[in-house]
Parts: sequence; C-alpha cells; structure tokens
Amino acid sequence: MLLHRADSTAAQIENQLLTPYRARHPGLDVVQHTAATSQAEYRRVLLAATVGDSLPDVFQLDDVDVPALVDRGGALDLAPYLARVGVDLARYDPEVLAIFRRGQALYALPRGYAPVMVAYNRDLLDRAGIAYPTEDWTWDDFLRTARRLTRDRDGDGRIDQWGVRRASGCLDAPATLAAIRWYAAWVTRWGVAPRPHDTGDSGVEIARLFAAGRVAFMTVGRDAVRDLRASAAAGRVRVGFAPIPHRAGVLPATLLYATGYAVPARALRRKAAVELAADLTDSLADAARGDAGIELPAVTSAAQGLVAADTPGWQAVFLRAAAHGRPAWGARVALWREVEAELSDLMERVATGDVDPALAVRATAREIDRQLGTTR
Repeated sequence: MLLHRADSTAAQIENQLLTPYRARHPGLDVVQHTAATSQAEYRRVLLAATVGDSLPDVFQLDDVDVPALVDRGGALDLAPYLARVGVDLARYDPEVLAIFRRGQALYALPRGYAPVMVAYNRDLLDRAGIAYPTEDWTWDDFLRTARRLTRDRDGDGRIDQWGVRRASGCLDAPATLAAIRWYAAWVTRWGVAPRPHDTGDSGVEIARLFAAGRVAFMTVGRDAVRDLRASAAAGRVRVGFAPIPHRAGVLPATLLYATGYAVPARALRRKAAVELAADLTDSLADAARGDAGIELPAVTSAAQGLVAADTPGWQAVFLRAAAHGRPAWGARVALWREVEAELSDLMERVATGDVDPALAVRATAREIDRQLGTTR
C-alpha cells in the first residue's frame, strides 16, 4: 500500500507513476491510500498507520513529520538498501536530501520541495505604473510598493485594496525583533495590510482577494502554483513571482518545505518497498509532479529540465530563490506545531499594536523554552 496526501489530480498522477513498478512486479498489488486533507490530519493518519495492523509499504513523509517518525522509530533507515536497488543519492538536491538525514541514516528519499515566495498581481502594479519586483528586492523596496498599492478604491473612507497581507515571524535576536517590528508596522504604522480579524476581509480566502485584484502581494508556497496557473491561463489574473524581500545589507533567505517517500521500520518486504520509493522519486516521477505544478523536483536534472521548458519563467524564479533556502524548523523540532502556534499568537498580538514587541517576544521565547524543555 502507498499512503500519501493528495487531491484527485495528484492521486491520478501518482497512479500513472506506479505503472512501471507494477509491470516489474506483477505479483504485487500496489494500492493507493490517499488523504486529501490537512497536513495535521494526515500526520494523525500516518502515525496511526505506522503502528497499526494495516501497515503501508511506502508512505509520504513531510519534513515537519520527520522528528516524530524518527524519534518513535517508525521509519526505516534506507541507507543499507540503496545500493541494492540502484539509487545514486547524487541525483538529489543535497539541501533537500539533508532534511531526511540523521547522521549517516536516511529516512526518506526526497520527492520534491518548495521555497516560500511572494506572488504579485501584475495588473495592479501595471495600473499603478510600478515596476515588478526584482529578485534582489529589499524590505524598503517592498514597503514603498505596498504603500503605493494600498488604496480606498470606492471613496468610502475604508481601505479596500491592500498592498499585502500579514505575515508571521520567529524570535529572539535583535535582528529577529527588527523583522517582527517591521512586519507589525505593515498594520500599526503604515497601514498597508488589514488588521487581524478585520471585518472587511474576515472569512475570505487570501487567494480570492488576490484574484479579485484586492491584494497585490501574497506569500505563497508551491501549492499555490496550480491554481494560479489555471487562473492565469483563463485570463482572470496576471501573476508574477518574486523571492521574499530581504533587509538591506543582508543576504536573501527563504524556507524550504520538502516531501519524501519513506518505508515503515516494521515493513516486511523491505527491499521491494525501498525500490518502490526509489521509483516514485526518480527523474521521470519528479518531472511529472513538477510539470503539474505540485512541487519542484528534488532530482536536480528534473528541476533543470522543468526550468528549460517553462515559458512563463515561474519555475526559474522558484529554483533561484530555493538556492537561498534553508530547511524549515519543523524538520528538526518535534513540537514545531506548538511552537508555531505560539509564534502566530505573538504576531497577532504585536500586529494589533496592543503590546510592546520586545516584551512580547521575550515572553513568547520563555513559553517556547518551557514547551521544548518538557521534551528533553
């Protein structure tokens, strides 16, 4: 059984990718079990499956679930089997491969990854006579553009076109505090983003506001590409992508989120399972997912081929931004969901302007230290 998180389109692609393996193993019936659900719900299903009686042969392992699966001994170390199934790890992007390593052990073969990016509405920028962002734009560049794009379009005294939506941050050093103050000032000082829980956009998805021309910039991952590509092809919106803006004098940076295919530690047909994981993470499989807009291929040659065939140039921007990426903390911190909840709460409070950012950051840091201390 192949257990993974996918909608109907992704599941159909994965089923096609199983064809060569099924042809080589006519006696094995590889069945997909897909969960088109949230990442948190998938994790619940995954943890139950790896300790239950209906054990999958191969399962999708998201970076945020690596600590939980490895700490519980739920994932097989694939390293001893790679030579036997003909896997050359040099085919994978080394930064992405490292997400699934612990020392010499390897707990998944990387399938794909995505940097965090900024999508921008070309129509809004064109109407305002603003140049598109460069790949080296700074905080100051971003703020100047967002302020020019924040408007009261119908003259009722309320802002109804925002330059940007709010973002969340992390902690504790002076540079991080400066970043948090900058993010919060989008709302509290410059007014280029709506206040938290603003009734004017409550319950409305950011993608709809973006497509409707009410938001110029939004932070996105790779999962937004398919929908935006469909909207662009239909002529509903003209989209561009840019890296996350960086502070002047500081190198650009972004987060990398990755997925891989892993094998349960209790798997009975280990070699066959590792071979299946290898098939589903080779260049052809990665290229198929990349072409569908699901993720950037973890196989370097497949990623380069995707860029060469991409007319709009989106893939190249993503790939260049990924060169400045680092793994998300969720790939290393087992309680990252709890930490992330604290950080989100921090940004909500800071963005309302009701708390001093420095005091709020210190209090949140202490709470996170307390939570992480209980796991040691």
